[in-house]
Amino acid sequence: MKIVILSEPIDDAGMRVLEGRVQVIVSPDPSEQSVGRLIQDADALIVRTATQVTRNMIEGAGHLKVISRTGGGLDNVDIKAATDCNVVVCGVKGPQDRFVAEHTIALITGLAKQLRYLDGETRRGNFKSRFEYRPVGLAGKRAGLIGLGRIGRIVAEMCVHGLGMEVWAYDPYIDPEALEGTDIILSEDMEAVIKTADFLSLHVPLTEETLGLIGEDQFGLMKPTAFIINTSRGEIIQEAALVDALKNRVIAGAGVDVFEKEPPDARNPLFEIENVIVSPHSAALTKDTVAKLAEGAAQNAIDVLENHKPSYSANWEEVKAKIGQR
Repeated sequence: MKIVILSEPIDDAGMRVLEGRVQVIVSPDPSEQSVGRLIQDADALIVRTATQVTRNMIEGAGHLKVISRTGGGLDNVDIKAATDCNVVVCGVKGPQDRFVAEHTIALITGLAKQLRYLDGETRRGNFKSRFEYRPVGLAGKRAGLIGLGRIGRIVAEMCVHGLGMEVWAYDPYIDPEALEGTDIILSEDMEAVIKTADFLSLHVPLTEETLGLIGEDQFGLMKPTAFIINTSRGEIIQEAALVDALKNRVIAGAGVDVFEKEPPDARNPLFEIENVIVSPHSAALTKDTVAKLAEGAAQNAIDVLENHKPSYSANWEEVKAKIGQR
């Protein structure tokens, strides 16, 4: 019976897919050391976000055929190393998209309506805070989206049709014809989107191209009344630059679901800034999604082990071609 390692426990829906078909071993912790040791004799690895799957781990796992993620982002897996070793890397796309978009909208509305501040003031008995007129309306405001993939497109539709906002977007990989008939304005100039946005929201994967994409220069382009929202990956924003921009009132505030280092240090300066709403990389983790992601990741692992194409993979075709050339 083939061996499947879980870097962390997964939802029962995923376990039911694996039950009776493979031997399942759950790592005692998600560290590289523990997981790396266990996968040396494994056929498959199902991984969540806490484990970085490195080249050393992959090269030390001579029987490994597949690394399956309980999500769509594969940036915690060394895909090139996996491809070099003929290991398929796959993920689950779709179930979480709308929920991440909803979380983005929640951060936009929470920032616009100053909910964190007003909640605290009300609890402290400062009912007169209602007369400070801090909240702003969203109708007619501009949402600037960097990235217009599956999640970005849902956010755009919610902003336009749900909130009455304008949407400008930058995504060099989108065909402008695909947006014909929509209310989304696709710009070829990322700086123009950054400069004019009232709410700048990031929806790009973490790649060499997007690492540190938003830093001091980009914050300097933003309106002092603008907010930035990040529900993609923490490393896309240079966190020290974000802290400086917030403390110096270069921008009005931020909604952050992801961090450069996860979990973040308890003394992270973002936690001390009033005009910031934070959450623990939980945008996709609704009750509705977790079961579907676990089920999808387990099924992908089984599919690859049975030589079937997974639902989504970064290197399936390349690995299959290499194996076929032998």
